[in-house]
Amino acid sequence: MPNYLQDIRFGVRQLLKNRGFTITAAATLALGIGATVGIFSVVYSVLLEPLPFPQQHRLVWLQQLDRPSGTTGKIKGGIPEPFSYPDYFDIRNQMKSGADVASYHSSSYILAGSGEPENLEGQVVSFNFFRVLGVRPFLGREFAAADEKPGANLAILSHELWQRKFAASRGIIGRSIDLGDRQYTVVGVMSAGFAYPIQNPAPALWTTLADDTEGSSPATSQRGDDMLNVIGRLKPNVSVTQARSNLDLIVHRMMAAYPSTNGLHNETVLRPLLEHLTGDTRPAFNLLSSAVLLFLLIACVNVAGLLLARATRRWPEMALRLSLGASRAAVMRQMLVESVLLSCSGGLLGVWLAEGFVQVLLNFAPQLFPRLQQASINGPVLLFALAISILTGLLFGMLPAFRVSQIDPALALREGSRNMSGTRGQHRLHSYLVVAETAIGLILLVASGLLIHSFVRTLQVNPGFNTKNVLTGSLGIPPNRYPNGKRVQLYRELFSRIAALPGVQEVAAGWPLPLSGSKAEVTFEIEGRPTPPGQSPYEALNIVTPGFFHTLRIPLTSGRDFQATDNDKSAPVLIVNQKFARKYFGGQSAIGKRVRIDVGDDVMNHPMREIVGVVGDLKRTGLTAETDTQYYLPFAQSVIVSPTLCVRASGNPTPLIQSIRKQLAALDPGIPVYQLRTLDDIVTLASSRPRFQTMLLTFFAAMAVLLSSIGLYASLSYMVAQRTTELGLRMALGAQRENVLALVVRRALTLALMGLFIGILLSALLTRFMAGMLYRTRPLDFWALSGAVLIFLAVTMIASIIPALRAAYLDPIEALRQQ
Repeated sequence: MPNYLQDIRFGVRQLLKNRGFTITAAATLALGIGATVGIFSVVYSVLLEPLPFPQQHRLVWLQQLDRPSGTTGKIKGGIPEPFSYPDYFDIRNQMKSGADVASYHSSSYILAGSGEPENLEGQVVSFNFFRVLGVRPFLGREFAAADEKPGANLAILSHELWQRKFAASRGIIGRSIDLGDRQYTVVGVMSAGFAYPIQNPAPALWTTLADDTEGSSPATSQRGDDMLNVIGRLKPNVSVTQARSNLDLIVHRMMAAYPSTNGLHNETVLRPLLEHLTGDTRPAFNLLSSAVLLFLLIACVNVAGLLLARATRRWPEMALRLSLGASRAAVMRQMLVESVLLSCSGGLLGVWLAEGFVQVLLNFAPQLFPRLQQASINGPVLLFALAISILTGLLFGMLPAFRVSQIDPALALREGSRNMSGTRGQHRLHSYLVVAETAIGLILLVASGLLIHSFVRTLQVNPGFNTKNVLTGSLGIPPNRYPNGKRVQLYRELFSRIAALPGVQEVAAGWPLPLSGSKAEVTFEIEGRPTPPGQSPYEALNIVTPGFFHTLRIPLTSGRDFQATDNDKSAPVLIVNQKFARKYFGGQSAIGKRVRIDVGDDVMNHPMREIVGVVGDLKRTGLTAETDTQYYLPFAQSVIVSPTLCVRASGNPTPLIQSIRKQLAALDPGIPVYQLRTLDDIVTLASSRPRFQTMLLTFFAAMAVLLSSIGLYASLSYMVAQRTTELGLRMALGAQRENVLALVVRRALTLALMGLFIGILLSALLTRFMAGMLYRTRPLDFWALSGAVLIFLAVTMIASIIPALRAAYLDPIEALRQQ
């Protein structure tokens, strides 16, 4: 230990003595370590941090996979689908020995009586929901089994809602609150910070599944109405594999018992809950983690070059140490201690940079990543920063330390530092480092170019509708006050008022809006094509008002649009998109064909409908996804939702927001309008994830190019400094300035071309792993590769200008005199 303390004290003195070198090297490392720590804090928050529930490793996600529509038999994989209530009840009852399972699904509530009416995002949950998660309310009690009976209108509030709307009053327990014309009794308040499901916005309250037990055909009795998310807590000593086998057995029994509703179920999914929550984000963060590690490696190579140059100037010192009896291991240890001290200094500065980096990242990152907003420089991240700093110091310090420990003391003392530092081996090491930097930098630049090319292709996608100047907004309409006919009339009156506003061109409504993330797939039957039980096809259902297609500029390719006369008193109709027509009717016209849809609103239940129109295809789930097979029902004939308002204006629609609020308040002040945003905003949100990935990777690629150019500049400058005598002698013997200039530039281009060649080979191997993240772009795209090569060649020329000019304008006499 005393030897190590002495090495540390001596290392600190050496770093303080050479402040210019220390600051340069520490700043370079701070960039690499700061970026690495910043990305790790995000990766830890999203992918690695345990869920805030006790024994979270026992929490699992349950799901079933359906065969794609139109297929038969058992196939590998399928379409993820939620469960219906009867399916969930069967699973809950039959999995008791392996897991306790709970259900939930999203719902909206209108909070009245506490100021202006407000739409709240809530969850309808089974009584054991909180027990499965392993949490208890901060105030009051959790739900009980008896609370699932019809009429048990109970609610548990989030801590945030309790504070914001009820002044954190403990007297809230037992009070009734008005949620959409229905009184709910508050039985509990959750602890601060609790939010499940993890979503944005977080749930404001939770109610029991008693909400779904009412009506002539309650959801709790409809097997085939797949709407429930299901989670479970494994019993002690029960593995995920065992629980999955149990779930498979239960689901297969239901397939056999209920072929008409469960015949499509292909297989089941049961996996750890954390894996489910983070599954689709892993490729993006794996790519960013790889990119930042390559960036850190470039920083290490840069500092290794600086250390090599510095180490050569210390050869006489180390030679003297060896001559006086120091072991080569002791010399190597001293050099590594100085490297680690240097990297830890860079690490301290890097942690400070990482704080700012994370804040900037959170401002630009889309809200689609779960738990992203929780990213911070916490304890585990600081431990990672310490570990990566020490590891980095050992990495870039190993080569200079080994090089110094192998010197010949007699030769070093006899020749002196200048001649020793100019050996061929030393120049080769610097050259290898420059080649490595260039190769790594090219990989990052090629990957960035691929994402940029892919993102540009994404933005060029035609979504199938015109997004310009369209404002959208959701209406919180209480279903009890506005059943079927009254709700249709409310929309008509609102449309009339909004259409009269200055600047409004058209107004309509539809659900779900394209690219909104919502979906509903319902089975149907084509007249004259009977299907076996459980084999009915299913496609995406949409509910729209007359004028919806024209408002969004969705082309009507044949037939007619919905009309105001298409109501509950007229013949049932529907409109399909072109993909639906092609898939189910081939070359025949779809107009006039009849289809029975398995959906009803207690006024028109499962009627046979006539296709009266065909409209163009559009993107429903994402810009890069395939267009969906879809069909549309008129709102007046299927009042099962409150469709989203769509207002097309002659210019920027945002100023219309307050006017629309006033018109709605004039009709009914108890109805809130929320999520007011433009269609452009929805499209921007749909492309936010590829934009975020492209932005970050481009930043790292740009920094990598900058560090690579600095490394090349430093290497050429070092070469010129060490070959000053040689260059002076060349010029004294008649060499022209342009010859010396060409010598340095040729050296720079040779190193760059070697690095580019290696980088191209590595890019061809590594970019294949990005294929799943690219849209209409090949993993080794010619334009991305050629663009990256040209950028590096240009940077090489720029980095070589100053060292080349310095060499070309040497004073031969002064250079020889210094020798």
